[in-house]
Amino acid sequence: MSLGTRLRRLRIERGLTQRELADPLYTHAYVSTIEAGRRQPSAAALDHFATKLDIAPSELLTGTPADLPARLEIRLQEARIAVSSGEMDTAEREFSRIRREAMAHNLNRLAARAEQGSALCAERRGKLEDALERYEHAEEMLRGEPPTARVDAVVGKARCFQFLGDTRYSTYLLESLIETLRREELTDPAAMLALHAPLVSIYYEGGLYKNAAEAAAQAMRLAPHVDEPFRLAVMSVNVARVFLQKGLVEEATGALRRAEDLFRQLTLKTELGRAHLALGFVEVREGNYERARAELESALAIARETNNGLDEAYALQELARVERLTGRVVEGRALIERAIELVGSDDDVTFAGACHRELGLCTVELEPAVAEKSLRSAIELFERSDSPGEVAVTYRMLGDLQASQGDHSGACESFRVGIMALEHSV
Repeated sequence: MSLGTRLRRLRIERGLTQRELADPLYTHAYVSTIEAGRRQPSAAALDHFATKLDIAPSELLTGTPADLPARLEIRLQEARIAVSSGEMDTAEREFSRIRREAMAHNLNRLAARAEQGSALCAERRGKLEDALERYEHAEEMLRGEPPTARVDAVVGKARCFQFLGDTRYSTYLLESLIETLRREELTDPAAMLALHAPLVSIYYEGGLYKNAAEAAAQAMRLAPHVDEPFRLAVMSVNVARVFLQKGLVEEATGALRRAEDLFRQLTLKTELGRAHLALGFVEVREGNYERARAELESALAIARETNNGLDEAYALQELARVERLTGRVVEGRALIERAIELVGSDDDVTFAGACHRELGLCTVELEPAVAEKSLRSAIELFERSDSPGEVAVTYRMLGDLQASQGDHSGACESFRVGIMALEHSV
């Protein structure tokens, strides 16, 4: 819509004649020529007409209400909370409306963020291919913007590839953008933090503990310069894993408590549940089974409240581990079988492998044949996800099982292949 057309529409909406709009500084003929598109108003005239119409000069000039970006920002935050609460249909409709409205006013960054919100909805529904397509579309919408604007879309893509088991490409996406930002001297602390935090998790799950520690250290150096609670909370969850790997349990727990507080302040239920899950993970490794059970049951309740099947499976897997370690293998088996029902082998390949391995451990005493089948399934999944450390650990468990059943040659072969998996990863 041209400036002249917009001026005429607003004038009529407010019941003003051309003369009333023009008085006392201009003539009705001047207004007429502007509305007809034959003349552009001066800056002073633009201010005069905007005052008469009770709008900002920028809105008269562009058609975009001055407060629209702020209003869309608030709606984006509300839709993000809806995602975290499991209200996917509501969130998807709102993200779609925000995207259309932002695009109508050439607010490309807000439109891209709405598209990323739709991608997150698809991701939470387990539709990873759809999520990837939407994250890529968001990147395309930001073509021409500085690389820092693409950070969240790239992080989303990397997360999807990680779930699909392609950790190498996930790593490549994050490391490439970090290198681009450094090369172009666009090292915004918030953007760099957002990229380093997920790398901690990817390196850790791949057994690259030194790389994970370096990424965590870089993230923690950036943290004091970032005032975005969500990014800080995500970082805290990821660096906690490095603390735990180093035996720094108190530091790991502290990081997770900070994440818990931040997610609660942001009213993000799903993320709060994941903080409880991570705390339960720490307590299990420390042998504090009752405290672990309490954290994991909190995580399980939130996952069910938000209708998040994958997070429910995560909580069930850890609860199964608690039951097994406390001698309740039958109860543990029931929990892990439910987790396997919830998570498909294409949703999160590494986690699916962990579930099958846990089933093997829960059945090793009562049903060795089931245990062996489960461990072999776990190995196949870990190999798909390029997780040599997990492959080696599972082969060792398989070898122990075979040895206990008198299959010593099979056990030796399992131990040998497990060692080779580690050697090939070096």
